[in-house]
Amino acid sequence: MMIVDRPNPGSAPHSAAMFEAPGRPRPLARRLAIHNRVVRRIREFFLTEGFNEMPVTALADHPARVQLHGMLALGFKAVWCESEIMPPGGRLEPRHLRGFKLMEAAHADLSLGGLIALQQALLKYVAADLGADLLGGRDVTRLDRMLRFEHPCLEYEEALAILRDKGWDLQPGQPLHMAAKATLLRHCNNLPVQVIHEPRPHRLAGTAAAPAPSICENAEYILPYAGVTMEGEVQGGTATFNLDLGRLLQYLMGLEKITDTLIDPMDRIAQVMHGVPYGTSLRSNAEKG
Repeated sequence: MMIVDRPNPGSAPHSAAMFEAPGRPRPLARRLAIHNRVVRRIREFFLTEGFNEMPVTALADHPARVQLHGMLALGFKAVWCESEIMPPGGRLEPRHLRGFKLMEAAHADLSLGGLIALQQALLKYVAADLGADLLGGRDVTRLDRMLRFEHPCLEYEEALAILRDKGWDLQPGQPLHMAAKATLLRHCNNLPVQVIHEPRPHRLAGTAAAPAPSICENAEYILPYAGVTMEGEVQGGTATFNLDLGRLLQYLMGLEKITDTLIDPMDRIAQVMHGVPYGTSLRSNAEKG
């Protein structure tokens, strides 16, 4: 049985500033510096933990997981990669992200307990290298508290019980939507929260042929402001997980919108394109894409 660590609400000195509204986006140069520092730390962490980095096919439907498992089949114990997922319409919609950059990893011999410990260690390793010179004093204070405490790890049933006490009407097997997860974060004093063994609906969910949601060896890492930032599962002794880099940057900088983390926001690109006269090759090629 897994031991669940919980913060003691009375033992964490904190100020109201930790719970203020999310901050404003940084200047472009600062965002770039934070992005580069975070990516460098992620690479260092995986190297230290014995993971081999591998290249993946760019912008395919989602080849990374297949290729990671292929490397495990060839005898590698732990591998990771950086990939980018292009959502439908991502190039044409300036109000949302044009793609999702993921750090994905697979380990041939890791239990669920080992997986959640690895995820927490990764988050703390990255945050520990961000100082006031990059983030500012308030965010450094907020992250310092996160670094000093074990993050709550809740069984799905335990999360349901907490939410029912808070007035939520959720039934067993029902997925936790974002508002419910935000309630869990507030209950845990705005520390990151891991939820494990959440039932996952079958792909035929909503039809008469759908079986009941199955309990899986899985874990979701929920971060304040950002929501689900890491997801992982264990099947047949093999652990896989992914980290959404944009969500991680959103949490580290304490931002309300993930688009405020971008180095080249699509709204700026759209404004440039609107100023290009019709009939030019630039406008024609953009509309064809």
